[in-house]
Amino acid sequence: MQSLSLEQIKSVAHGVARVEESNGLVHLHRFTKEQQELYKSTSNDFYIKTFATAGITLEFETESKNLFLSVSISKGSSRSFFTHSIFVNDEKIGELTGDIGDKENVKFEKNFFLPSGLKKLKILFPWSVCSRINSIQLDNNASVIPVQKKCKLLMLGDSITQGYDALKPENAYAVQLASSLDASAVNKGIAGEQFFPSLIKQSEDFKPDYITVAYGTNDWRHSDKESFQRRCTEFFENLRESYPDIKIIALTPLWRVDINKPQEFGEPLSFISSYIKKVAKTISNMTVIEGIDMIPHDSQYFQTDGVHPIDIGFMHYGENIIKEVKSIL
Repeated sequence: MQSLSLEQIKSVAHGVARVEESNGLVHLHRFTKEQQELYKSTSNDFYIKTFATAGITLEFETESKNLFLSVSISKGSSRSFFTHSIFVNDEKIGELTGDIGDKENVKFEKNFFLPSGLKKLKILFPWSVCSRINSIQLDNNASVIPVQKKCKLLMLGDSITQGYDALKPENAYAVQLASSLDASAVNKGIAGEQFFPSLIKQSEDFKPDYITVAYGTNDWRHSDKESFQRRCTEFFENLRESYPDIKIIALTPLWRVDINKPQEFGEPLSFISSYIKKVAKTISNMTVIEGIDMIPHDSQYFQTDGVHPIDIGFMHYGENIIKEVKSIL
């Protein structure tokens, strides 16, 4: 068998800001160096989460009958479980899964048998951890033909955009939306994040056709009204300045179990949505999608924290988001 080179991996990678090799490992980054340094200077927890491989895929055509995948796993969120999903012609044929607990740089590897003939292979990386590539091997002399996408999507958001708490990465709404649009999507979701205007001021080589923004639930839970309003306004103004001709779609917060519990914020969760809509009226290339009813208002669709959807909750969210986004685009 033969290993994919760094250049081959770069040519087939989607959802990345950059691909680098260091100490024998290939690193798939969804944030630029400048963005990572910004998070490093503001929050070490957020900085660690920038290394998570949320939404990253390798997609190519090959006639290889074998795929060998070897990765080294480190932290990329507060979760330690992970799944890599393997698809052939858009049908799932296997997984590389595990749990690292409190360990770092743990190697996992597996061989997958592929059907005969030329087919489209997709390796979907986990949202929950940092997965670095030790080796990807195919049959000797097998083709590696990059898959081209119809559009480019930039996805900004918090833990729900990152993928919490989908057991299978393909069930996260961000992955569902990217797949439905046939988009090369860079997922900038960071668990715990609020509107962060400085992030948009950082240089970005990735030039999207569309942008989605999904913050607000952490602002409501961990901020005050005045700070939220200032950050939210500045965030979208920065987006408008950086991407004046790009369609911006803002997704307002989902329902959450503690929605009726008084918060120091001093306003109901609906205030977040109302303010985002208010800002949207001043930005011509911005549209708002209301998220409150995207998932049934029932705790069975959420993790025990009552905030993060589980796979069945994400299936509702993904279906509804796809419908709304396609009606806009």
